[in-house]
Amino acid sequence: MKKPSIYLLFITVVLCLSVMLSACAGQTGADYTDNTKEIQNGDSTMSTDGWDLSAPDIDIIKAQYPEKCPAVARNRNDTVIIGTSDFGGVFNPLYCETAFEAAVTELIFDGMVESDYNALPIPGMADYEISQDGLTYTFTLKEGVKFSDGTPVTAEDVEFTVYALADPEYYGPYDVLSVGISGLSDYYEGNTETISGIEVLDERSIRFTLDEPNAQAIWLFRVGILSKNYYGKDFKKGNVAAIESLSDQPMGCGQYKLAEYNLGESIKLVASDNYWKGTPKVKNLIFSLTPIGQEVERLITGEVDIDFPVPSNDTVKSAADAGFLDIYRYPSNGYSYLGLNLNLAKYQDKKVRQALVYGLNRKDAVEAVFGPYAKTINIPQSRLSWAYTEEGISTYEFDLNKAAALLKEAGWEKDASGKLKKDGETFKITFSTAEDNPFTQVLIPVMQENYGKLGIEMIFEPLDFMTLIDKVLAGDIDMWCLAWDLTTDPDDSGSYKTGGPQNLYHYSNPEADLLWEKGVKELDREKRKET
Repeated sequence: MKKPSIYLLFITVVLCLSVMLSACAGQTGADYTDNTKEIQNGDSTMSTDGWDLSAPDIDIIKAQYPEKCPAVARNRNDTVIIGTSDFGGVFNPLYCETAFEAAVTELIFDGMVESDYNALPIPGMADYEISQDGLTYTFTLKEGVKFSDGTPVTAEDVEFTVYALADPEYYGPYDVLSVGISGLSDYYEGNTETISGIEVLDERSIRFTLDEPNAQAIWLFRVGILSKNYYGKDFKKGNVAAIESLSDQPMGCGQYKLAEYNLGESIKLVASDNYWKGTPKVKNLIFSLTPIGQEVERLITGEVDIDFPVPSNDTVKSAADAGFLDIYRYPSNGYSYLGLNLNLAKYQDKKVRQALVYGLNRKDAVEAVFGPYAKTINIPQSRLSWAYTEEGISTYEFDLNKAAALLKEAGWEKDASGKLKKDGETFKITFSTAEDNPFTQVLIPVMQENYGKLGIEMIFEPLDFMTLIDKVLAGDIDMWCLAWDLTTDPDDSGSYKTGGPQNLYHYSNPEADLLWEKGVKELDREKRKET
């Protein structure tokens, strides 16, 4: 089945190859044996030929001279310092929105379900059984699972976590209503005080019953489990503020616990002696804020051990020339995008949205920044996903004439001064972006030229990252540039379905809504892909 066209935004670039740099050829703690290849540091360092962008392979370029690693980094025996971009302080699995906050939160909290390397669900801190009809999920917490304070994780903690997600005053990124747990809608709407589809069987066991099969349901149970004793002291239905207020004081059941948090500077995590898989080998993890463009420099001076620079030929060459840095290159499960606020009247005509895609030279802007490390895409999916397709998808090749024709069909025409107008209104776009973003630094002059030729007036608004996030979440924005770090399951209804919790664009398409609803009811992956 041909997928419905989604014109709410124009997908700009998928970072097909991400780059992680590691100093001193240190161990990462992960086993990538079956999905890695090691290449020699030399001419092949710059090559990306032969990459299968739909496979999660890791290409490792080993350091030639690890002995050149700065002494300050070599002498860190129990600590790893990781460079990161700007961040806020929401370390709560129910509320974290940014990729960085999610990465830290997942180190502090564990869920009952994990993902294997092929994006399939596997038991986390609970074993589970799913009934043949796909309606009943029974979880049994593993022996010895504890929170970092030493108290045991119980089925009541699991129940409490899901009740918090189901609260009518919960406004985080999870859409637990869409999972279809029996009785949850009645609870949410105030018709009952309990959820009939949640049953605590004993101290370690809990059962969830659905109204109908849901392919995405298993991933709900990947959410980090909250301690009812810690987070639920002041909780009652209709008042989740007590849970949210502890977002910068997390206490979980994961590998690490928060030791120190300095807003806008750093975060220190310490290994939890109560972790059910055993105390992590690395005692201290420190996340240190790295200004964009200084990632390689901070590695070379030994300030950080691991960082994630913007992928480009120059970045990889600089890292390779240092001699003591390991370089990890891998496809990214995400994409960057330009978003449009569809609450604004000018964007509510599909032809206008199409014109803005045709009228922007995305390909040249992407190549100028990332070289061979990124490609433009035209659907909101990673190439890694089994749901990714190019069949029947418009490619929106750069075409100013087509863009101008579409704008004219939508009633926008140039006046004598060359400005694009409709009913006396000038077509203006305020483009908001994070300061020092290397991609938008290249994209802005391209926009200025391309859209200027169409008669569109551009206003550029550089913001610090968290201010940009706040404006987007508040809907107080026109056009913006951000990126999605995608979840394991490709269902993106939370971002694009009418009323979805992360539908930042205010997009609504009843036909697409029905297809999303049909898709999650299909448990067979191939049939679901057709939908």
